[in-house]
Amino acid sequence: MKKIQLLLALLITSSLSMGQNYAPIGTENFVFSSGSKECFVVSFEAVNKAELEEALKDYLKNYKAKLESVKGASEEFVVNEAVLSDINQNNTNMTFKLLELEGNAKLYANYTMGDKVVNATNTPNEVGGYKAFTEAIAKKAVQYAYANLIKAKEGLIKDQEKDLKSLEKDEEKEHDAIGKARKEIKDSEATISTLESSLSNQRNLLNAKNKEVNAKEAEIASVSVKTLESNIKDIEKEISSLEKDNVKTRETIAKTNGEIAVEQTNLETLTKSIAAQKSLLAVNSDKKTLKDIQNLQKEEGKILAGIEELKGENRNSESAINNNLNDISKKKQEIAKIQQEINNHNEDALKEQLKLLQKDAKEMENQVDKTQKEIEKEKSQISKNEESIRKSEAEIASLKDAQKAKQAEIDASKADLKNLSAKQASFK
Repeated sequence: MKKIQLLLALLITSSLSMGQNYAPIGTENFVFSSGSKECFVVSFEAVNKAELEEALKDYLKNYKAKLESVKGASEEFVVNEAVLSDINQNNTNMTFKLLELEGNAKLYANYTMGDKVVNATNTPNEVGGYKAFTEAIAKKAVQYAYANLIKAKEGLIKDQEKDLKSLEKDEEKEHDAIGKARKEIKDSEATISTLESSLSNQRNLLNAKNKEVNAKEAEIASVSVKTLESNIKDIEKEISSLEKDNVKTRETIAKTNGEIAVEQTNLETLTKSIAAQKSLLAVNSDKKTLKDIQNLQKEEGKILAGIEELKGENRNSESAINNNLNDISKKKQEIAKIQQEINNHNEDALKEQLKLLQKDAKEMENQVDKTQKEIEKEKSQISKNEESIRKSEAEIASLKDAQKAKQAEIDASKADLKNLSAKQASFK
């Protein structure tokens, strides 16, 4: 809208500076679609072809003459057998050509009275009337041009006045916004005062409750239950470690027993082989058989030694298990003794009391935090409203300047409108 108003204002200003007018009417030969004809010619300034055509049609209505377009000829018109009673009672045929260059129209008007082309030679008595007729059309065209400018200027003034009212309403809104912001600031300040009073009381209560918590913690700390429980956990870890060692040792014993069983099977097989060889030797004395028996007996001795070694390892492992079991028993007795010592203390009751005190303190602390946040929220709102007031005041100053400028535009437009009306009136 503002761009349209600016373009319209520039157009009207340009038109005002140029001035709608026409040059003195002259005559010349012009080539119409029907051939070269002597005619009146009018050159317009700041009057366009559309305005000229509209004025021509309107003026011819005074004579009940109909303007018709010439087929195949752009912007060429004819009027057949019109009676211009203020000139004569004869029929007049008219041919008009409308041209335009850079917004400036040009009119070529040929008149034929009977079989005579109107000019100073052929129609010396009537030529002045036809010239006046042509000038009347020219004045009408200028009036139309001014009428369009006046209409545009009136529309521009209407839009400018709407803009002014809009600026005034915007200013009222900013004043309302300032009033609202100032009320909110006042309300926030009252709320902060109340909250700060509550915060002071809440902090006093919290400090008192924290002292109770500290006293109860000191009372609990004087009893070494935590240390005793930690000792129990350490001993339980030791017991667990010993039990894991026993499990591993039993697995080792089982594995060793398996090895012993294998070796005993091998030993039985070897013993049977020796007996068979001895039976063979009794029947047939042979050095080779004797040597085989000796080798088998050596192998038998090795197996027996190995079995004994494995059995010795198992005995050591079983001894280690028994030692661990004894240690486990002793450690369990230590745990029972420590647990009895713990049971002699009523720490659960003390801890429950501490838990309740800490819960109360936490609730009070949360209330303090909540109140502080509410105060900060109100302060933040005050800052936002103060900034809003500054922006509104700056906007009001800008709107007042804009209103002054817009009023100046309206005054200038009204002056232009008066000037346009005066100029239009000069062509009546």
